[in-house]
Amino acid sequence: MTMIRDAIVERMKELKLNPNKLSETLKDSIPRMTIYDFLSGKTDARTEVASALMEVLGLEIIIQKTTKRKKVKPGKRDK
Repeated sequence: MTMIRDAIVERMKELKLNPNKLSETLKDSIPRMTIYDFLSGKTDARTEVASALMEVLGLEIIIQKTTKRKKVKPGKRDK
């Protein structure tokens, strides 16, 4: 959850949003202290909380598929 928190904090800086302004936008769905505790690193948030914060900030998670590499025995590499 640390990488997500870091991305949220970085985006808040870009948008010049402080935790108070962010909590105001989500006041009907997420308690202010939950947001403060998550942003400070005091607690990890539930997926729903992180998702709501990311949505408000315009962030999304992109999962990239990686390709498997073949194991090549020493001395058998293509030149």
